[in-house]
Amino acid sequence: MKANGDAAGALASFEQAAALRPKLAPLQDEIGFLLAVLQRNEEAISRFKAAVALDPKYAPSHFHLGIAQWLAQDYAHGLPELQTAAALAPQTFDYQYRFGTALVDVGQFKEAVAPLKAAAAIKASEPSAWFQLGVALQKSGDLAGAEKAYWQAVELNPGDVNGRNALGLALVNTRRPEQGIEQFEKILALEPGNNTAKLNIGFAYLQKSDLEKAIPQFRAVIAAEPAMASAHYDLGVALKQKDRLEEAKLELQKAIELEPSLAEAHYTLGILYWQSGEFERTVAEMQAAASLRPDNGEAFFMLGTALKQKGDLAGAESALRQAMRLNPGNPGPYNTLGQVLRQKGDIAGSKAAYAEGAIVKQRAEAAQAELLNRKR
Repeated sequence: MKANGDAAGALASFEQAAALRPKLAPLQDEIGFLLAVLQRNEEAISRFKAAVALDPKYAPSHFHLGIAQWLAQDYAHGLPELQTAAALAPQTFDYQYRFGTALVDVGQFKEAVAPLKAAAAIKASEPSAWFQLGVALQKSGDLAGAEKAYWQAVELNPGDVNGRNALGLALVNTRRPEQGIEQFEKILALEPGNNTAKLNIGFAYLQKSDLEKAIPQFRAVIAAEPAMASAHYDLGVALKQKDRLEEAKLELQKAIELEPSLAEAHYTLGILYWQSGEFERTVAEMQAAASLRPDNGEAFFMLGTALKQKGDLAGAESALRQAMRLNPGNPGPYNTLGQVLRQKGDIAGSKAAYAEGAIVKQRAEAAQAELLNRKR
């Protein structure tokens, strides 16, 4: 009945079997699966829990329970169940893949690499495994590994627009914009109206500092899709680089209007306000950028600098100390903190901040010199 798609009939038969053998975990798991198919999700979860309790080493029950909880947005309980299934059956593709993609979904990219590598090894012909592995590696900072994974995904599925877009961006971000443009043009050959690919071509030109080609490309995308916030943002960045600052402000403001959570737009607009001496606005944008990206040390540095300019010394000190915690290798916040503490009358603290900044600067210069010597 299950094989023929008769979920209700199969459920009735399995329930009769379970009445005879109530402590058999696979039966409870089958019942839970069919309840889920029939969208009786709470009952399904209850059966999966029963199966797990009866046999904690039965991997399918953990997997099905994890999936059901995940679909119910109960991530805190669903993720450990998926992890348990993957650990119990390390050679099962679905278990490794779903655990890995769940980790990607919640932003645990480094942790996602191992199960997704396992999934790709188990089923090397599955392009989605390579694509998700590429995402995890890219977000973990391994651009070279991400590029290789994206190449695998695209070779296995040449029509995968998302995979090819990701590959193109990886090439652009590793300073090969021309190769990236080739990938975006292949997308346009498949989908001539793909505005994301057109936007990415503009981004590649921007990375090449070819602003004469980048700006018209962004404007064309905006003409076709006026509500694309990222296009307004990229155009704003390009106009900023052309020193057309007022036009750049308008585009960045539009990007924020369309997508208030775009942290990069807040930060870049804050820089423009700083350059034009609009410190109140600088503070507002840097506060927004830092709130959206609490790991952005540069946003806290600029926030502290703007607050200092406004005369808010306590706020400036707090922001600068956060910048130092997030990016201890940048001497800028130490020196600015030294100025703030001197203004507050804390001469000893000021001297200590300047001294620490000098040490950080020396370390940075030494590291740069060593890098240059290696390249020779």
